[in-house]
Order: sequence, then C-alpha cells, then structure tokens
Amino acid sequence: MNINNIAVFGAGIWGSVIAQHLAKNGYNVRLWEYSEPLLNVLKTSGTHPNIPNFKIHDNIKLTGNVKEAVENADMLVFVISSKAIRSFCREQLKPLLNGKVLPVVSASKGIEEKSFKTICEIIEEELPQLQDKVMAFSGPSFALEVAQNVPTKIMLAGKDPVLVEDIRRVFDADPIIVVPSSDRRGVEYGGGIKNVVAIGAGVIDGIGDGSNAKAALITQALQEMNDLIISQGGQPNTVYSLAGFGDAILTGMSAISRNRRLGEKLGSGLSLEEAKKEVGTIAEGVNSVQSVYDISRKNQLNTPIINAIWQIVCQGKKPHVLLQAMGFVNRGDK
Repeated sequence: MNINNIAVFGAGIWGSVIAQHLAKNGYNVRLWEYSEPLLNVLKTSGTHPNIPNFKIHDNIKLTGNVKEAVENADMLVFVISSKAIRSFCREQLKPLLNGKVLPVVSASKGIEEKSFKTICEIIEEELPQLQDKVMAFSGPSFALEVAQNVPTKIMLAGKDPVLVEDIRRVFDADPIIVVPSSDRRGVEYGGGIKNVVAIGAGVIDGIGDGSNAKAALITQALQEMNDLIISQGGQPNTVYSLAGFGDAILTGMSAISRNRRLGEKLGSGLSLEEAKKEVGTIAEGVNSVQSVYDISRKNQLNTPIINAIWQIVCQGKKPHVLLQAMGFVNRGDK
C-alpha cells in the first residue's frame, strides 16, 4: 500500500503528537483543528501550548479546513472527541470523500450511548464504503511521554490482517512499537472501559484511602471489564492485553491521567461540572460511563465497581459508595 499523505483530525495533545510522529517518519501530514484559537497559536508559534519543548515538524501543514485536510489523503486518523465523531463523519467527511475508499485509524476512545457502538463502528456506519478499513489504535500511551521519546507499545486492531500489517508499519518507529490485533471490538471496548475504571481509581485518590485500596479496585474492575468485553463479542484474552490491563494500569495509577484526575476531584467532593472545569481538557471516560453502565444492566452482569462509578458521575452520589461497592461496607460518607 502506497501511503504518502495523511490527514489527522484533532490537534489536541495526542493528535499533535501522532501527527508529529508520522511527520518524523517521513509522511506528509495535514493536521486539522476546529478550534480557531488553538489553531492560531499553533500556526503563529510553531509550538503546542500544552506540550513542553514541542516544535511542529516541517512535514506538518496546519489547517482548519476539512476539505484541505482530506485532499489527496491516503489515510485518515481520528483524534477528536468521541461525541463528535458521528456528526463529523456525516456532515463534514461524507460529502468530501464521495465514496472514496482509504484506510482509517481511530485513536479516539469511547462507546456511544444507547447504540453501544464503538468509534470504528460509528465511522463505518456513517461512511459505509470504509467497511473493514477502519482500525483502532489503543494502548498505554500518554501523549506527553511519547512526545518525550519514551518507549511505548500500542495495539492496532482491525478486521483485515493484511491492512493492519500495512498500517502497523506506518506507525511502527521509535519510540512506538505497534502490536497487531484481530479483536477490534475487544480492543475498543477495553479502551473505553479503562477510562471509566481510571475515574474510579481517581475517586479513591480523592478520598485519600491509599494505594492498597486503589490496587484492589483495579483488580476487581478488570474482572468486570473482562465480562463486559466478552458480552460485546470481544475475545477473552483482550482484557490482559495492552488495550485492557496495560491501559487500565497506566491511566488508573498515573498522576497525569485526565480521567484519574477527574475522579480525584470527584473523590474530594467536587461536583462533576466543578471537576471537569478543574481538569480543563477532555476526560473521555465521562462520555463512556453511561454506556458502560447500560451494557452491564442490559446483559445482567455483576459490575458493582462500574455501578458505583456511574452513581458518582451520573447521579452525583458521594464518593464513599465506591468503597462500599468494593466490600468496605462500614465506610461512611467522606
């Protein structure tokens, strides 16, 4: 497969780092961003305001025009909010692609409410010519560490093994090693659920009940993640992969995780809106909590951790309900 020109949608931290990585690999990248203030900063400074010591590569062309971004593109990479994916595909991309077939990589994570569709499934539904051409890029990968050249392993999951191998080679270069997978559904569900788990880990931090409790929470939550993935047609071993266990450990334990930080704010007693305001950037787990909870209810699964996180995020319950879900029934309202 001959790939030279790549369009990356979303110039947030992860989108910009992916664009930079691809540019360093020798590809011509058009990096699209909808936010005019951010786009102007990127263009005028040649740096990213949220990434230290980051100079935008010469192979990257910045644009706020979707048509310019997709023109002559050989591959598309999605790194925008999961909630915006469907409308973006339907309203922006569909008329521009006009049936064109090309590989697509989704680095966005989330599960759509009510439909329970993954990001790749949403893209294929809105752009049906891309059936089986959409792949999920997921794993333990803090963007700021990748920007600092920290060794990183990420999974690339898709239905066409030949295409997955072709695109794996596009991304596979220092500091990133790309691991192929055929379980796209499992990998995507793992990526969405681990963000919810990370919120729960942050709640424990906010309460102040220490690493012992947090390790116990993650261990229990991984079993729930496994049951959820299998209920949605994912492969049993995916929970133990980079996109499951690996990503859950990273986002649940690290101080720089946005989802964990949001959970920490909730655990300290802030409301969801107050917590979101303090975290600032998007914590994708918030967009997945309702969907993950609804999947559990629909399939009659035993998921006390997920249920408690849902109560805290969606119903405004006090953070101690999470400790009670773990079996610490005598823990009072903190």
